[in-house]
Amino acid sequence: MEAIQSDNMVVRFIGKPSADVDAFHQFLSQHFVEPFEFQFTPDINEAALNELVSSHPSVAPNTSCQPPDIRIVVTDQATIKPFTNTGLRGVTSVMCGHSNQDAIQAFNAGVGMFFCLSASVEDKRRQIHRLYLKYQTRIQALKWQLVSEQLARQRACSPARLMAELTSVKSNCSRPSQQIAMRCGVDWQYVDWQTIRYVEAAGDYMCVYTQEETLIVRSTLTDMARRLPKHAFTRVNRSIIVNTQFVKRLIKLNSRVNYVELQDGSKVKISRRLMPVCHQQLDAALSQS
Repeated sequence: MEAIQSDNMVVRFIGKPSADVDAFHQFLSQHFVEPFEFQFTPDINEAALNELVSSHPSVAPNTSCQPPDIRIVVTDQATIKPFTNTGLRGVTSVMCGHSNQDAIQAFNAGVGMFFCLSASVEDKRRQIHRLYLKYQTRIQALKWQLVSEQLARQRACSPARLMAELTSVKSNCSRPSQQIAMRCGVDWQYVDWQTIRYVEAAGDYMCVYTQEETLIVRSTLTDMARRLPKHAFTRVNRSIIVNTQFVKRLIKLNSRVNYVELQDGSKVKISRRLMPVCHQQLDAALSQS
Protein backbone atom coordinates (compact mmCIF):
# COMPACT_ATOMS: atom_id res chain seq x y z
CA MET A 1 0.00 0.00 0.00
CA GLU A 2 1.46 3.33 -1.00
CA ALA A 3 2.37 5.62 1.87
CA ILE A 4 0.49 8.90 2.18
CA GLN A 5 2.08 12.17 3.16
CA SER A 6 -0.32 13.53 5.77
CA ASP A 7 1.37 16.88 6.54
CA ASN A 8 0.43 16.21 10.20
CA MET A 9 -3.23 16.38 9.25
CA VAL A 10 -5.50 15.03 11.97
CA VAL A 11 -8.36 12.93 10.62
CA ARG A 12 -11.53 13.62 12.59
CA PHE A 13 -14.41 11.19 13.05
CA ILE A 14 -17.77 11.54 14.77
CA GLY A 15 -20.32 8.83 15.50
CA LYS A 16 -23.01 7.64 17.89
CA PRO A 17 -21.90 4.86 20.26
CA SER A 18 -22.98 1.37 19.19
CA ALA A 19 -21.44 -2.08 18.84
CA ASP A 20 -20.52 -1.56 15.17
CA VAL A 21 -19.27 2.01 15.60
CA ASP A 22 -17.24 0.93 18.64
CA ALA A 23 -15.73 -1.90 16.58
CA PHE A 24 -14.80 0.60 13.87
CA HIS A 25 -13.22 2.90 16.48
CA GLN A 26 -11.28 -0.01 17.95
CA PHE A 27 -9.96 -1.01 14.52
CA LEU A 28 -8.81 2.56 13.93
CA SER A 29 -6.97 2.56 17.26
CA GLN A 30 -5.15 -0.65 16.38
CA HIS A 31 -4.43 -0.25 12.67
CA PHE A 32 -4.78 3.36 11.48
CA VAL A 33 -1.30 4.91 11.34
CA GLU A 34 -2.38 8.52 10.82
CA PRO A 35 -3.22 10.86 13.74
CA PHE A 36 -6.96 10.93 14.35
CA GLU A 37 -9.63 12.09 16.76
CA PHE A 38 -12.90 10.25 17.37
CA GLN A 39 -15.78 12.15 18.93
CA PHE A 40 -18.84 10.31 20.21
CA THR A 41 -22.17 12.12 20.10
CA PRO A 42 -25.70 11.19 21.25
CA ASP A 43 -27.24 13.01 18.26
CA ILE A 44 -25.75 11.87 14.95
CA ASN A 45 -28.45 13.73 13.00
CA GLU A 46 -27.33 17.10 14.35
CA ALA A 47 -23.69 16.16 13.80
CA ALA A 48 -24.40 15.31 10.15
CA LEU A 49 -26.23 18.60 9.61
CA ASN A 50 -23.30 20.49 11.12
CA GLU A 51 -20.92 18.68 8.78
CA LEU A 52 -23.16 19.51 5.83
CA VAL A 53 -22.93 23.22 6.68
CA SER A 54 -19.17 23.01 7.28
CA SER A 55 -18.63 21.36 3.91
CA HIS A 56 -20.04 24.46 2.17
CA PRO A 57 -17.68 27.25 3.32
CA SER A 58 -19.21 29.71 0.86
CA VAL A 59 -22.14 29.99 3.28
CA ALA A 60 -19.76 31.80 5.64
CA PRO A 61 -16.95 33.43 3.60
CA ASN A 62 -13.49 32.57 4.88
CA THR A 63 -10.72 34.98 3.93
CA SER A 64 -7.95 32.89 5.52
CA CYS A 65 -8.22 30.18 2.84
CA GLN A 66 -8.14 27.60 5.62
CA PRO A 67 -10.81 24.90 5.28
CA PRO A 68 -13.11 24.29 8.24
CA ASP A 69 -12.65 21.23 10.44
CA ILE A 70 -14.32 18.41 8.56
CA ARG A 71 -15.36 15.23 10.34
CA ILE A 72 -16.12 11.84 8.86
CA VAL A 73 -19.62 10.89 9.99
CA VAL A 74 -19.64 7.24 11.08
CA THR A 75 -23.00 5.45 10.93
CA ASP A 76 -24.33 1.92 11.26
CA GLN A 77 -27.51 0.03 10.42
CA ALA A 78 -29.41 1.66 13.30
CA THR A 79 -28.33 5.26 12.76
CA ILE A 80 -28.47 5.23 8.95
CA LYS A 81 -32.28 5.08 8.82
CA PRO A 82 -32.95 8.81 9.44
CA PHE A 83 -30.69 9.66 6.50
CA THR A 84 -32.46 7.45 3.98
CA ASN A 85 -34.84 10.27 3.08
CA THR A 86 -32.70 13.35 3.82
CA GLY A 87 -29.44 11.81 2.60
CA LEU A 88 -25.82 12.32 3.59
CA ARG A 89 -24.87 13.73 0.20
CA GLY A 90 -22.20 16.36 0.59
CA VAL A 91 -21.00 14.89 3.90
CA THR A 92 -17.86 12.78 4.18
CA SER A 93 -19.32 9.63 5.67
CA VAL A 94 -18.88 5.90 6.19
CA MET A 95 -21.32 3.18 7.24
CA CYS A 96 -20.19 0.16 9.26
CA GLY A 97 -21.91 -3.11 8.45
CA HIS A 98 -21.50 -6.79 7.71
CA SER A 99 -23.30 -7.72 4.49
CA ASN A 100 -24.02 -6.70 0.90
CA GLN A 101 -27.52 -5.72 2.05
CA ASP A 102 -25.95 -3.27 4.51
CA ALA A 103 -23.79 -1.91 1.68
CA ILE A 104 -26.85 -1.38 -0.53
CA GLN A 105 -28.60 0.41 2.35
CA ALA A 106 -25.58 2.70 2.66
CA PHE A 107 -25.64 3.31 -1.09
CA ASN A 108 -29.33 4.29 -1.00
CA ALA A 109 -28.73 6.72 1.87
CA GLY A 110 -25.94 8.46 -0.02
CA VAL A 111 -23.15 7.37 2.32
CA GLY A 112 -19.73 7.96 0.80
CA MET A 113 -18.27 4.57 1.70
CA PHE A 114 -19.15 1.20 3.23
CA PHE A 115 -16.82 -0.40 5.81
CA CYS A 116 -17.29 -4.17 6.05
CA LEU A 117 -16.64 -5.26 9.63
CA SER A 118 -16.64 -8.95 8.66
CA ALA A 119 -13.81 -8.50 6.12
CA SER A 120 -10.25 -9.65 6.77
CA VAL A 121 -7.86 -7.36 8.62
CA GLU A 122 -5.94 -6.63 5.42
CA ASP A 123 -9.14 -5.78 3.52
CA LYS A 124 -10.26 -3.50 6.34
CA ARG A 125 -6.90 -1.76 6.27
CA ARG A 126 -7.37 -1.13 2.56
CA GLN A 127 -10.87 0.21 3.21
CA ILE A 128 -9.54 2.61 5.85
CA HIS A 129 -6.82 3.69 3.43
CA ARG A 130 -9.46 4.47 0.79
CA LEU A 131 -11.53 6.40 3.34
CA TYR A 132 -8.43 8.39 4.26
CA LEU A 133 -7.84 9.21 0.59
CA LYS A 134 -11.45 10.39 0.30
CA TYR A 135 -10.96 12.58 3.38
CA GLN A 136 -7.77 14.06 1.96
CA THR A 137 -9.50 14.70 -1.35
CA ARG A 138 -12.37 16.47 0.43
CA ILE A 139 -9.98 18.68 2.40
CA GLN A 140 -8.04 19.57 -0.74
CA ALA A 141 -11.29 20.32 -2.59
CA LEU A 142 -12.37 22.72 0.16
CA LYS A 143 -8.96 24.40 0.09
CA TRP A 144 -9.26 24.81 -3.67
CA GLN A 145 -12.78 26.19 -3.33
CA LEU A 146 -11.64 28.81 -0.83
CA VAL A 147 -8.60 29.78 -2.91
CA SER A 148 -10.61 29.97 -6.13
CA GLU A 149 -13.27 32.16 -4.49
CA GLN A 150 -10.54 34.48 -3.23
CA LEU A 151 -8.93 34.60 -6.69
CA ALA A 152 -12.31 35.30 -8.26
CA ARG A 153 -12.82 38.24 -5.91
CA GLN A 154 -9.35 39.56 -6.70
CA ARG A 155 -9.97 39.28 -10.44
CA ALA A 156 -13.50 40.67 -10.09
CA CYS A 157 -14.99 37.73 -11.96
CA SER A 158 -17.30 34.87 -11.15
CA PRO A 159 -15.92 31.49 -9.99
CA ALA A 160 -17.35 29.98 -13.19
CA ARG A 161 -15.41 32.48 -15.32
CA LEU A 162 -12.24 31.76 -13.35
CA MET A 163 -12.69 28.02 -13.87
CA ALA A 164 -13.21 28.56 -17.59
CA GLU A 165 -9.96 30.52 -17.79
CA LEU A 166 -8.03 27.89 -15.84
CA THR A 167 -9.50 25.07 -17.89
CA SER A 168 -8.46 26.75 -21.12
CA VAL A 169 -4.80 26.73 -20.07
CA LYS A 170 -4.79 23.34 -18.41
CA SER A 171 -2.64 20.79 -20.18
CA ASN A 172 -4.48 17.83 -21.61
CA CYS A 173 -4.31 14.74 -19.53
CA SER A 174 -5.88 11.36 -20.07
CA ARG A 175 -6.62 8.69 -17.56
CA PRO A 176 -4.95 5.30 -18.04
CA SER A 177 -6.84 2.99 -20.36
CA GLN A 178 -7.14 0.31 -17.67
CA GLN A 179 -9.31 2.64 -15.57
CA ILE A 180 -13.09 2.52 -15.86
CA ALA A 181 -15.51 4.94 -14.22
CA MET A 182 -18.15 3.56 -11.85
CA ARG A 183 -20.87 5.42 -10.00
CA CYS A 184 -20.66 4.38 -6.35
CA GLY A 185 -23.35 6.15 -4.38
CA VAL A 186 -23.11 9.86 -5.19
CA ASP A 187 -19.48 9.65 -6.28
CA TRP A 188 -17.79 8.60 -9.51
CA GLN A 189 -14.83 6.37 -8.88
CA TYR A 190 -12.13 5.21 -11.28
CA VAL A 191 -11.33 1.53 -10.83
CA ASP A 192 -8.43 -0.36 -12.37
CA TRP A 193 -10.15 -3.28 -14.11
CA GLN A 194 -7.08 -5.43 -13.45
CA THR A 195 -7.94 -5.35 -9.71
CA ILE A 196 -11.53 -6.57 -10.27
CA ARG A 197 -11.84 -10.26 -9.34
CA TYR A 198 -15.48 -10.70 -10.34
CA VAL A 199 -18.78 -8.85 -10.67
CA GLU A 200 -22.07 -10.19 -9.30
CA ALA A 201 -25.59 -8.94 -9.98
CA ALA A 202 -27.59 -8.01 -6.87
CA GLY A 203 -31.01 -6.81 -7.97
CA ASP A 204 -30.73 -3.31 -9.43
CA TYR A 205 -27.09 -3.07 -8.36
CA MET A 206 -23.76 -4.72 -9.08
CA CYS A 207 -21.36 -5.95 -6.42
CA VAL A 208 -17.89 -5.34 -7.85
CA TYR A 209 -15.36 -7.42 -5.91
CA THR A 210 -11.86 -5.96 -6.23
CA GLN A 211 -8.64 -7.00 -4.52
CA GLU A 212 -9.20 -4.24 -1.97
CA GLU A 213 -12.94 -3.94 -1.35
CA THR A 214 -16.48 -4.52 -2.54
CA LEU A 215 -18.09 -1.68 -4.48
CA ILE A 216 -21.85 -1.28 -4.87
CA VAL A 217 -22.48 0.08 -8.36
CA ARG A 218 -25.75 1.13 -10.00
CA SER A 219 -25.57 -0.72 -13.32
CA THR A 220 -26.78 -3.76 -15.19
CA LEU A 221 -24.62 -6.81 -15.75
CA THR A 222 -24.98 -6.39 -19.51
CA ASP A 223 -23.72 -2.81 -19.35
CA MET A 224 -20.86 -3.83 -17.06
CA ALA A 225 -19.85 -6.62 -19.44
CA ARG A 226 -19.85 -4.15 -22.33
CA ARG A 227 -17.49 -1.80 -20.50
CA LEU A 228 -15.03 -4.42 -19.28
CA PRO A 229 -12.29 -5.73 -21.62
CA LYS A 230 -13.66 -8.77 -23.45
CA HIS A 231 -10.26 -10.46 -23.56
CA ALA A 232 -9.99 -10.43 -19.75
CA PHE A 233 -13.54 -11.04 -18.51
CA THR A 234 -15.96 -13.85 -19.19
CA ARG A 235 -19.57 -14.30 -18.13
CA VAL A 236 -19.98 -17.66 -16.40
CA ASN A 237 -23.70 -17.50 -15.62
CA ARG A 238 -26.60 -15.06 -15.66
CA SER A 239 -25.35 -13.29 -12.51
CA ILE A 240 -21.55 -13.34 -12.53
CA ILE A 241 -18.66 -12.11 -14.68
CA VAL A 242 -15.15 -13.22 -13.68
CA ASN A 243 -11.73 -11.78 -14.43
CA THR A 244 -9.84 -14.67 -16.02
CA GLN A 245 -6.55 -13.60 -14.46
CA PHE A 246 -7.98 -14.50 -11.03
CA VAL A 247 -9.13 -17.98 -12.13
CA LYS A 248 -7.18 -20.81 -10.49
CA ARG A 249 -8.68 -23.74 -12.37
CA LEU A 250 -11.68 -25.08 -14.24
CA ILE A 251 -13.50 -27.92 -12.46
CA LYS A 252 -15.36 -30.28 -14.82
CA LEU A 253 -17.46 -32.66 -12.73
CA ASN A 254 -19.47 -33.93 -15.69
CA SER A 255 -20.97 -32.71 -18.94
CA ARG A 256 -23.63 -30.73 -17.09
CA VAL A 257 -21.88 -29.45 -13.97
CA ASN A 258 -18.74 -27.30 -14.27
CA TYR A 259 -17.26 -24.77 -11.86
CA VAL A 260 -14.70 -21.98 -11.97
CA GLU A 261 -12.43 -21.90 -8.93
CA LEU A 262 -10.92 -18.50 -8.16
CA GLN A 263 -7.55 -17.93 -6.54
CA ASP A 264 -9.20 -17.21 -3.18
CA GLY A 265 -10.78 -20.68 -3.21
CA SER A 266 -14.35 -19.60 -4.00
CA LYS A 267 -16.22 -21.56 -6.65
CA VAL A 268 -18.71 -20.27 -9.22
CA LYS A 269 -21.00 -22.56 -11.20
CA ILE A 270 -20.94 -22.21 -14.99
CA SER A 271 -24.32 -22.24 -16.70
CA ARG A 272 -24.74 -24.97 -19.33
CA ARG A 273 -25.60 -22.43 -22.01
CA LEU A 274 -22.32 -20.58 -21.51
CA MET A 275 -20.06 -23.62 -21.09
CA PRO A 276 -18.61 -23.65 -24.65
CA VAL A 277 -17.60 -19.98 -24.57
CA CYS A 278 -16.36 -20.17 -20.97
CA HIS A 279 -14.26 -23.26 -21.65
CA GLN A 280 -12.63 -21.62 -24.64
CA GLN A 281 -11.79 -18.39 -22.83
CA LEU A 282 -10.75 -19.98 -19.55
CA ASP A 283 -8.62 -22.68 -21.16
CA ALA A 284 -6.81 -19.98 -23.13
CA ALA A 285 -6.27 -17.87 -20.00
CA LEU A 286 -5.06 -20.80 -17.90
CA SER A 287 -2.64 -21.94 -20.60
CA GLN A 288 -0.95 -18.53 -20.45
CA SER A 289 -0.67 -18.42 -16.65
